[in-house]
Amino acid sequence: MNNLLAAAAALAGTWLIINLIGALIVGAIARAVLPGKDKVGWFMTILIGFLGGVLGKIVAFLVGWHRLGWLRGFAVSVAGAIVLLLAHRIWMSTKSKRPSAAPGA
Repeated sequence: MNNLLAAAAALAGTWLIINLIGALIVGAIARAVLPGKDKVGWFMTILIGFLGGVLGKIVAFLVGWHRLGWLRGFAVSVAGAIVLLLAHRIWMSTKSKRPSAAPGA
């Protein structure tokens, strides 16, 4: 039983590392496609890549692409990450344009 749990833990750890590396690659490609002066660090790049992959695959499933394969799955992940990067830029630009509250108001 302990060997089975150890194997499951090793598999889960490997799965997590592979997905984090994939999310970093997807996020980095999205940032390369949309270069800009974003203050986005490596953690936010991984987050955008991971959530972009989820968004892209959900949209692909809703459109009717049920069997993506490796290449299409990667492409929709990058497309989703690009959408999220654009949304992040829009959100940050509107956030910086908001007037700050006056002290004591």
